[in-house]
Amino acid sequence: MTEKNFVVVSEFDGLQLQGSVCLPDGEAKGIVQLVHGMCEHRKRYLPLMRFLAKNGYVAACYDQRGHGDSVEKEEDLGWFRDFHAKAVVEDCALVTRYLKTEYPNLPVTLFGHSMGSMVVRCYLRDHDDLIDKLIVCGSPASNPLAGTAVLLAKTIRLFRGQRHRSKMLSFLATGKGNKQFIKAGKGSWLTHDEEIAKAFRADPKCNFTFTVNGFENLFNLMKYTYKKRGYRVQNPDLPIHFISGSDDAVLGSDIQWFKGIEALRKVGYQNVSGKLYEGMRHEIHNDLCKDEVYADVLQFIQA
Repeated sequence: MTEKNFVVVSEFDGLQLQGSVCLPDGEAKGIVQLVHGMCEHRKRYLPLMRFLAKNGYVAACYDQRGHGDSVEKEEDLGWFRDFHAKAVVEDCALVTRYLKTEYPNLPVTLFGHSMGSMVVRCYLRDHDDLIDKLIVCGSPASNPLAGTAVLLAKTIRLFRGQRHRSKMLSFLATGKGNKQFIKAGKGSWLTHDEEIAKAFRADPKCNFTFTVNGFENLFNLMKYTYKKRGYRVQNPDLPIHFISGSDDAVLGSDIQWFKGIEALRKVGYQNVSGKLYEGMRHEIHNDLCKDEVYADVLQFIQA
């Protein structure tokens, strides 16, 4: 297995998006593009990427704008340089095109976690013809107040500036998760694995608060994710698989989770499935029983 880095220049504003790829020793069976969540970075996905590479797949993950190394300076963490959540979605499509050019004639599976799950679901609207399979991991439930949250973020931006870091917006976005496991410490809502939670808390590229601009993008992603119109559905037979932990704080409820699956069926996708992992939290790929998740992800990709 070989690991190397790559850089893709965003067509939106010229921002350099930093990525990593793990390559199998033999002939590759396909490409898996991973899209991380909020307040984290691509290197947290290296264990999954290495697993996929050892099983014959080109596994790639990039730092989304305002995350990891895809910033010009440290103060840019949580700042998206856009107000409408369009750049972050188009960046994802750009990385797909880059990977298809670098490793041609291979099927592509797109995997999006948490905020990344909303990015890939918005990606579907215009770019479902670029991929062969989609995995939606840890997707937040629909929130009817997403539009109101966007307006609130806009109002705070007008008075405090787009780089202001609002504790109120932070609580609206992730406060429920931290509050649910408050005795275990920040980040414990992500996983039962305390070592991973500790590493998350200690990592300056994870332990930061979005700017108002970042939250405006996050809430817009939520609004667009569950908007029923605008899907071109160029690939109606696209296999789409939802996976989440039953104890995920952003899940909402089993009913809300199934409604998220049904939402894509209603817009025209005919091959949508899902699996809830009993007792697992938000980052099922980092939880104590992650081997089961890894095996299931591999099985879906290979099927």
